[in-house]
Amino acid sequence: MAHDLLAAVVVSLAAISAYVSAATLLFQGVLRPQLSLAIGAALLGGAGMSLWAARRGSLPLASAGPVPSTVPVLATITAGVAAECTPVSAMPSAVAALAITALLIGLAWWLMGRRQWGDVARYIPYPVVGGFVASVGWLSLAGGIGVATGQPFDLAHALSWLASQTDGRFACGLAIGVGLWWLMRRLRHPLTLPVAIVALVLLLLAVLWGSGLDAATARQRGWLLAPLHSTLPAWPGAPDLLAAVQWPAVAHQAGLMMSVLIVATISLLLSETGLEVAWSQRADINRDLVAYGQANVALGLMGGLAGGISVSRSVLNRACNAAGRGSGYALALICVLVLLWGGPAISFLPQPLLGGLLIYQGLETLKSWLVDARRRLTRSDLATVWAMVGVTALFGFLMAVGTGLLVCCVSFAVASARLAPLRRLVTRRQWPSQVERAPAELALLRDAGEHAVIVELQGALFFGSAIQLSRQVEALLAAAQAPTRLLFDFQHVHSLDSSAAQALARLFSHARQLSVAVEASQLSADIRRALELVGALRRDQLRLHDNIDAAVSAWDDAVLARAALAPLPLDRWLAQALPSDTMLAPLLAYFEPLALAAGERLFALGEDSDAMFLVQTGRLVAVVDSAAGQRTVRTINAGGSVGEMGLFRATPRSAHVRAEQASQLLRLRRDRLQAMERERPDLAAAVYRLFVRQLADRLDQSTSQLAAIAR
Repeated sequence: MAHDLLAAVVVSLAAISAYVSAATLLFQGVLRPQLSLAIGAALLGGAGMSLWAARRGSLPLASAGPVPSTVPVLATITAGVAAECTPVSAMPSAVAALAITALLIGLAWWLMGRRQWGDVARYIPYPVVGGFVASVGWLSLAGGIGVATGQPFDLAHALSWLASQTDGRFACGLAIGVGLWWLMRRLRHPLTLPVAIVALVLLLLAVLWGSGLDAATARQRGWLLAPLHSTLPAWPGAPDLLAAVQWPAVAHQAGLMMSVLIVATISLLLSETGLEVAWSQRADINRDLVAYGQANVALGLMGGLAGGISVSRSVLNRACNAAGRGSGYALALICVLVLLWGGPAISFLPQPLLGGLLIYQGLETLKSWLVDARRRLTRSDLATVWAMVGVTALFGFLMAVGTGLLVCCVSFAVASARLAPLRRLVTRRQWPSQVERAPAELALLRDAGEHAVIVELQGALFFGSAIQLSRQVEALLAAAQAPTRLLFDFQHVHSLDSSAAQALARLFSHARQLSVAVEASQLSADIRRALELVGALRRDQLRLHDNIDAAVSAWDDAVLARAALAPLPLDRWLAQALPSDTMLAPLLAYFEPLALAAGERLFALGEDSDAMFLVQTGRLVAVVDSAAGQRTVRTINAGGSVGEMGLFRATPRSAHVRAEQASQLLRLRRDRLQAMERERPDLAAAVYRLFVRQLADRLDQSTSQLAAIAR
């Protein structure tokens, strides 16, 4: 417990200074007189997030609270609200906007965690993620300059703004920010930042005292914060506060609120990934989304600032030998104590130092994503990051979000265009069969299989890819040996827009006009709905199957039904396969008859292989267990065999086998096979040659099918 308490004290130095710095960025301009409320909201956010991270988080040593990645965007929201409000309604409206944003983040995270959507953010293109993070870095840099000087910084009016800075606060804040950035680059020890913060506070206070400025004069000139007698946050649910809120001004920030959600989610994902690498410990992102979502909802209702995980403070917590979750509880307690009684001490924090901390954070982020990223990003990806930062600096973060979304759409379209919509064209003859049939039936199916084609689709189908697919299939239909049946398989298609659905409907219609039967398999609910809306799934025009194997089985049954082949009795098939007709009767004497009712089990997976079976009449199915339940892997018709591999190799059964229809079998037990080897070695040799030929035929068929499928 002592290690946890010591770690919490050290981490609190970095955390509380960061919270106060964030608060000064949130409440600028007309909101500055209510700075104590923003400090209270940040401290309450730190206490609440630390408590909940210690109690429910998947990483016991993770330090949670308001984080630098979201504060600059939140500051843009409060500044936008204040610009549209009267001085009286500015504070209530800003508090309401912050509370709504915390509730939005909390509810979204909770829903994502409950639905196991924790990896959704990973699908955002990496350069767009970098653009979001780097844009926040710019906002932190610009906001830090404004905090250090007490005047908002605008790149468009940078020259006139610089000309107005005559008292040294800008130079001091910039020097602190650059100095901290340089120091943290040279000294990688986690204690460097908290020690530097304490040293800078003492140094600046000493310089102010040495220059003859008392506390009142220093505050008047903007070097120190105004006196803080109380740092309790405003409660968003207070009737007086709600009555003073200008809701249209809050509603106008809806786009930025959604932007904060995006940035906060990306930040949480990157933070957890970073800690996983640093600590070699697996984080449960969905569990943390639920936990931190609950915390943000509670903070939004109580008036606290939304937060997440801080990587730097988490690493510092571990470096201070924190033993477990106790450090999080202790940090929460320290934040509460400072919230209740720390106002007078906080008021002695130099304002350029608070701005310098933000400048340092901004410089570190911009260096990482604009300069260091050259080693891990292509030129085009790096240009995306630079473009988003430039848009943020010139036009605002909301425009950068729009740029990022545009890049996402373009990236998706380009990636989809690169992935051919046609995964594979395979004839029925080339497709692996799960049904074991008699030789005459196999010969018939091989001939008919060249005229039935399986069209496997993939990716996201939209107008461009659907047109490309249509041209390929139309060329197939125009060939000299055109197919008479087409099966469109949608197993690997994850989305289908309306334009692609219409193009497919036209393609289906064109094929039917050429007397080609069109069928489809493995349609998801969304794809089925899209095709239904354009009239492509009329029952009399398009037959649907569960999967390719089901469609192939239906094709084969139809071909065999039209051919009306007379079934070849098992004894005749054996007689033809044996070297001499006179060997049939002695061979059958070693077998014994076995009858199975429909649904009756022959043997189960894992049982000893003590016999093999020949199917005289009926049908057997072999099934295996899978995550989705039992799956049929083989169907054995009359004339087929089952169990011979396990018998010959003396291995356990590899599947469950049962009768799909009432069946008559011939069973050859191991002891009878051994007797045959002793008494009639010529019969045993004939049996082995028979099954070797069967296995060779199966292997030859599988090899040709795999070669076709691998193309």
